[in-house]
Amino acid sequence: MKQKAGTWFGEKTHYKNYVFDSKKEEAFFRGFIENSGYKFDVHKSFKLHPIIEMCNGVLKLRSSSYAPDFVLYDDKGNISHVIDVKNSFTSFAIDSAAALRFKLFALKYKIPVEVVVPRVKSFRVKIMGTTKKFEPIVKYDFNYNVNDLVGEAYGGNATR
Repeated sequence: MKQKAGTWFGEKTHYKNYVFDSKKEEAFFRGFIENSGYKFDVHKSFKLHPIIEMCNGVLKLRSSSYAPDFVLYDDKGNISHVIDVKNSFTSFAIDSAAALRFKLFALKYKIPVEVVVPRVKSFRVKIMGTTKKFEPIVKYDFNYNVNDLVGEAYGGNATR
């Protein structure tokens, strides 16, 4: 079967009470999320927009939602990280539909999606679709916030 963009040989796996979209996603969960000390959700769904009624209600366009791989919460219960695990930062791994979902999520919830590419003991992280381009940053845990990430990408100055 030919693989299309965004489906890099995903094979569903089960671990504890979770279903993961791929072995890589499960490995990332085990290595970086499960024992991180953060409260988390796996594949929590967020509504991006409601049903859109057109033609005096005769025609309706479906609502859209987005379920990131992981959502991490700070000690006050606020979302601190929205994580989507990918195989790379290329258009093969992140198709245009995924990129649009990331943007719509950020627009509605004012939180960017952090795309991560796992390694064995670290992960590369990047916020996609930004007006200023920067290279992925290597991290070993989630003890940072998005402002730190952007500041690090721009040489320590997040206001650049």
